[in-house]
This record gives sequence, C-alpha cells and structure tokens, in this order.
Amino acid sequence: ALLALAALGLAGKTTTVSNWGDNPSKLPAVIIYTPDKIADKPAVVLALHPCGGSGSQYRSMVGLDKYADQLGFVVLYPTSNAQQGFNCWDCHSTKSLKHDGGGDSQGLAAMVKYALKTYNGDDSKVFTIGGSSGAMESNVLAATYPDVFKGAVSYSGVPAACWAGAPYSTPLSSDTTCPLGQKASKYTQQQWISLAKGCDPGYNGTYPKMMIVHGTADTAVTINNLKAQLDQWSGVKGLTFTKNETNNPTTNWKKIIYGDGTELVGYEVQGGGHIPAFQGDATLKFLGLM
Repeated sequence: ALLALAALGLAGKTTTVSNWGDNPSKLPAVIIYTPDKIADKPAVVLALHPCGGSGSQYRSMVGLDKYADQLGFVVLYPTSNAQQGFNCWDCHSTKSLKHDGGGDSQGLAAMVKYALKTYNGDDSKVFTIGGSSGAMESNVLAATYPDVFKGAVSYSGVPAACWAGAPYSTPLSSDTTCPLGQKASKYTQQQWISLAKGCDPGYNGTYPKMMIVHGTADTAVTINNLKAQLDQWSGVKGLTFTKNETNNPTTNWKKIIYGDGTELVGYEVQGGGHIPAFQGDATLKFLGLM
C-alpha cells in the first residue's frame, strides 16, 4: 500500500494551515504538501490556481507532489477569495500591486515566509508557478516581492500590473483590455518596465528568473501577452533575445531564449489553447530544482 501511495505521489504529508501570519485579504486556508524525505533546506514552491479553481484543483492539475517526493521540496496550494464568483486572484487593485499594500500578494508572500520558517526552507529557492489567473498573480509576485521570490513561472498569464485600473481581474470585468491584448498591442517596453518596477519602487536588487508559456490559439488571454511579458522582464532584467529552439521541450513548443537561458525563457505553443499542458521537467529544470 505504501508503494502504491508513493507511485501516486502521495507518500508525503498534507497539512491545512490558516494562521500563517499576514493575511490582509482574508485568503482561505492553504494546503501544504511535504514529502516524507524533505530536504535539509528545502525549496518552497507556491502553486497558484486559475480562475474557477482552488488549491486542491491545481494540485491535481500540475502533479507537483510527485516532484516534491523526488526532490524534497515543499509545495503550497492556496485558494483565492471569490471575485465576481470566479475565484480569481487579485491582479488589479493597488493593494495587491504594491509591496506590503494589503492585498493578495502580501498574504501569499507571508505564506511563503511561514513555510521557510516552519520547514527550515532555503530562501534562495522560493518559486511561484501559476496557470491563467495564477500565472498573472505569479507575475505580480515577481514584481511586488522580488526580495522573496527567486523565480516565477507563467502559463497563460499577463505582465505584472497589466490589470491595473480595472475594477476586477476576472473574465466578467468591465475592463478586459489586459487579457484580450489591447494593452499588449499598445504599451511600449518601457511602460511595461515601469509598471513592474512601480510595484516595489524602493527595490534595487535582483529580480526573479522568469519562464513564460503561452498558446497561439488562446482566446481567453491572447498570445500577444507572451511578447508583452517577455518585453517586461527582459527590460527589467537587462537581457536581450538570443535565439529560438523548435520542438523544445516537446512537439509544437518553441523555446524563446534570452541571454544564456538561465534567467528568462518563453515558450510559444503552436496551436495551444488556454493553459498549455504543464511541463514539469522543463519547469523544474529551469527553476534549478532538477
């Protein structure tokens, strides 16, 4: 029975925590997965669900537990509060788009700090991974807490602060110029850089490494948001485009490499729809966990 559980990636321990510290937006309890063989100084991975999802839903979607079992890191699966009933992350409000501004981003950063303290985690290995709304929030966290997160992965997301000015960051918002690409088509690289840096204006350190994935056939969050994210983070990090690699890591995926490929990569998925299939090996290798 134990072998069967291990094969399913369920050999570790699942804990639900509600008292992790700062929680200004009153996020629900977070699911924390710890493997049986946890590293001496484990990495901490924050996994952020899409609109309509939950921590448990995204846990099933990405299969990170099996990697945690192999590599000894801790995974956090939080759940957002409902926005217009869609359960999206707050990627639009001034509170969430400012360091310690009192929004979702502050509560999520506090979760990570709790995990680092509780599990003797390695603060040089703190990462966020998300799909759709979770990908958008991962961009937000990279900009609002670059002192905490060392890497962020976006599957079908938008640039940090792209939603700024909208009343909600949900599909039913009266302002969807961000996900539907009007801002991506209009804004310059310098504007994207300024939006990211404005999330933590006092910060002058290193920003997280970024992996950006997007499908060309995505109608919910259009493909030009891939270029907008790459423009934003290449500008923030001072990197330039190097080359493309076709069919990497799998068929119909094009890898877009900046610099030496260790700090910023994009993936354009030809024919891919909303939230391309999670590529665990490629994702964790980029983050330096494999």
